[in-house]
Amino acid sequence: MRKDLYVTGLQFGLKENELAHIEKELGREPRVPELAVFAGMWSEHCSYKSSKPRLMQMPREAAYVLAGPGSHAGAVDVGEGWAVAFKIESHNHPSAVEPFQGAATGVGGILRDVIAQGARPVLVMDSLCFGDLATAKTRHIAEGVVAGIAGYGNAIGLPNVGGKTVYDPRYEGNPLVNALAAGLVRHDGMRTARARGLGNAVVYAGASTGRDGVLGAAFASEELTSDTASERSHVQVGDPFTGKKLMEACLAFHDGLIACQDMGACGLTCAASEMAAAGGVGIDLNLDTVPLREAGMTPEEVLVSESQERFLFVVEAAKADAAIKHFEHYGVTAAVVGTVTDSGQFRALWHGETVVDLPATLVVDGT
Repeated sequence: MRKDLYVTGLQFGLKENELAHIEKELGREPRVPELAVFAGMWSEHCSYKSSKPRLMQMPREAAYVLAGPGSHAGAVDVGEGWAVAFKIESHNHPSAVEPFQGAATGVGGILRDVIAQGARPVLVMDSLCFGDLATAKTRHIAEGVVAGIAGYGNAIGLPNVGGKTVYDPRYEGNPLVNALAAGLVRHDGMRTARARGLGNAVVYAGASTGRDGVLGAAFASEELTSDTASERSHVQVGDPFTGKKLMEACLAFHDGLIACQDMGACGLTCAASEMAAAGGVGIDLNLDTVPLREAGMTPEEVLVSESQERFLFVVEAAKADAAIKHFEHYGVTAAVVGTVTDSGQFRALWHGETVVDLPATLVVDGT
């Protein structure tokens, strides 16, 4: 591998053995945007590469479990055709760096996962661990985190119904910020993330894409140090009012809907590659059609941006135009950004040039 590509891969957060594995699997040198894709998708935050063996030892199946690991959110049968969908997520590093936005976007992300399952969110809860409350730094983090969780939930119309807070010197400067969202859905209203149907449209809906949160998944997987603690550009910026419009538009969208996924960690890349891998298909993206809010963005920035309040859908090709109009009716930006293929590849075009051409399963499960 060329030295410049090797150095770029390390800067993105990939390990030496991962770079060697990538080159071996591809049989060629990776492109820079492909390195960004792997850095995000193979991060601990997205892949659970170190914790997955332990997680797989835990109970995952029961008669009442309707959606388990690999789903947008967990879902359990509560009787009479109803299910409760729920998601728990930590946003520790972002909250240590930018307490308000780190906590707020943690709430926003789990709400979108519940929505992607087809459920209407009804509540939020939290479990928070901070350092010594006597220190100014801990007070700053605690106040920002509490305000961020409350601010997002209040703006979108959801109560925070409970939780717990722990203060211990061992959490000094590196808090644990865990949030839970839960929602209700009819069994027959549950949604899937499995893309299918050759030629079907890939539709982007939500806020435009910027540079906020670029490679945030890789950042969230690193050890928090005095250097990484200054990386505010990796922290996403939430917009709960757009989130509210997007929630209502998504829950009302049914005609032609095949699959959907929140664009959370690793953004567009994660949503598209995971839907392709889950369905055993390929997805081709045209990055030139992605709604952008900043000029001069590179293809890797577009691919791994973690701008908030965004969804990706697979829609029947004949219903794509109607889908765009549906979201516009709710004041939500939408665009066709890709197509389902039978190649098994996750591909991306930028100004007519192929910048990503990778097996979807390698991107999603290659670690």
